[in-house]
Amino acid sequence: MDYEVIKLNVSNDKIREYKQFEGLKLYSTIIKSQDERTLTNKRIYVTKKNNYVYYERTDTNWNFWSNPKNHQSSFVPVEENHHILFEVASDLSAFSKYLGEGLIQKIQIKQLNGEIKLTKLCR
Repeated sequence: MDYEVIKLNVSNDKIREYKQFEGLKLYSTIIKSQDERTLTNKRIYVTKKNNYVYYERTDTNWNFWSNPKNHQSSFVPVEENHHILFEVASDLSAFSKYLGEGLIQKIQIKQLNGEIKLTKLCR
């Protein structure tokens, strides 16, 4: 598989800061909050140097707020902050605290069975 350039926003404030690396996405999901006001995107990447990256971003669910039945005068979009978590580890199991042991094991099994093919960086 060919690695692609991944560029992720890692800033929790107004100033944009990005991390860029070559890698492959192993896992991605989007979860709505219980009140449906926010969306949390969780992803795992493997880098060309065989490290793992966990990226989690929580943002306003604009589809919820654009619906007239959900309109609230107290909602001020400018005041809505997003939350970003970016972590790098050499072992995939380090991310079980975010995704649970079961999911991490499924990803590891897929890697062992060759369902996720990674090319090693040769030096």
